Amino acid sequence: MANTSVVRTAGVTTAISVTATSTIAIPIDDNTNDQVNYASFLNTGSVPVAVKTGDVNMGAAVFPVSGSTTGDFVLPASMTTPIVLAVPTTPFYVRLIGSAAGPSIVYVTATADQS
Repeated sequence: MANTSVVRTAGVTTAISVTATSTIAIPIDDNTNDQVNYASFLNTGSVPVAVKTGDVNMGAAVFPVSGSTTGDFVLPASMTTPIVLAVPTTPFYVRLIGSAAGPSIVYVTATADQS
């Protein structure tokens, strides 16, 4: 039998307009007194988007390239269901970059483990 985690929203949803240039560091915070180490991401745009999480001083988001071990998590285009990723404890920051001008709208919500 597989383990299943129950997650719930733990903050407001932030909508971020993403183009082919890395965004500034955008804060994501929770509105609960629980420790929050997850966030849900939904890319509604027509191009993939690379996501970088960290503190306010992190570098620009970049796409992985062939033969390189560096790069950020990539959200597929035209998502219909958000995915939940482990992130630094809130508050944390995100920087995003699209593979083309777009713009794409990415929705980010702090998410907590309820199970």
